[in-house]
Amino acid sequence: MNINIATFFYGNNYGALLQSYYLKKFLEKKYLNKNINFYDYQPKKLILREEYTPIIKKNPKKFFEGIIRFYKLRNWKNTNIRTKPAFKKKINTSVGHLSIYGSDEIWNFSNPFFGYDDYFFGKNDKNFKISYAASFGRANPKNLKKDIKSEMKKFLEDFSFISVRDEYSWKILKFDFGINSEIVLDPTFLIEDDFEKFENQIQNKNNCIIYGNYFSKQQIQKILKFCNENKLKLLSIGYYNNWAENNIKLNPFEFLQLLKSSKIFFTSMFHGVQFAVKFNLNFWYSIDPYRFNKLNYFLKVLNLKNREIKDNSNFNEEIDFMDKEIKLDKWKKFSREFLINSIDAVEKKR
Repeated sequence: MNINIATFFYGNNYGALLQSYYLKKFLEKKYLNKNINFYDYQPKKLILREEYTPIIKKNPKKFFEGIIRFYKLRNWKNTNIRTKPAFKKKINTSVGHLSIYGSDEIWNFSNPFFGYDDYFFGKNDKNFKISYAASFGRANPKNLKKDIKSEMKKFLEDFSFISVRDEYSWKILKFDFGINSEIVLDPTFLIEDDFEKFENQIQNKNNCIIYGNYFSKQQIQKILKFCNENKLKLLSIGYYNNWAENNIKLNPFEFLQLLKSSKIFFTSMFHGVQFAVKFNLNFWYSIDPYRFNKLNYFLKVLNLKNREIKDNSNFNEEIDFMDKEIKLDKWKKFSREFLINSIDAVEKKR
């Protein structure tokens, strides 16, 4: 039985790339006798926005910086993803194999770059279907037309097993479609560590890392003051922030290594929080309304809402990860077992 993964595997977002990498890596390690591949379809507008929009700049400096970032990420994808994107939706006519849908916001029917894409709901896929850590993002079912909602429900009911990565998506399935699902961890938690692939082992603990660009003026001032007082080098990765000391271009493995070796970490990104917890980092987050729905449950379960950047936040206050690890270990075990048990159950049906 072959296993094919339908997800956003080719964008230039560290989180999207690494969730794809870790899911495929986990399946390859667990199922040595199976062919594990990505379906090559990617929404055209999404790829154009992710890869080429950052390059189209009038400012020569920003243009060349965009080119450097483009090739760094393209080279990483060629080595670690090894699937070229295609914009044509290829109908899967084979029967008896398995399709895994997710992770990421593949069900976000309000996404401005691709909207409702029936491909990621399994249209015309006659294989067994499982979703792993899929998400509706910020999409609101009230905005769905009745015929689209009915079609979506029909597609979802054809899945053998369904899991999502946030409570908001769980509620949409439960209360808008009458479908039960499980809440699992993002694929980045499926494998504990994979440092043998990391490049340039960085040991500098004097870095303050910024990942994301949704920070208020007050939050920026507070971060800058902390870095000045503690003589920390302020580095922005993945997103441009003109208030950072340096905006650097890294591939995903370099990003993780620099992150792991940082003194303190500030983020407004979903995967930024995931990696901070994965590596037990002293982190603080800013609430980006776009990402609130998919991040809220994770913060609530692990009791991390107090890490939001506020006026009275004490950045020297460390996190007691021993307390978090008890809950997280159970959640990791449940997530892995969901995926493995779902695949094994499907295989028995063949």
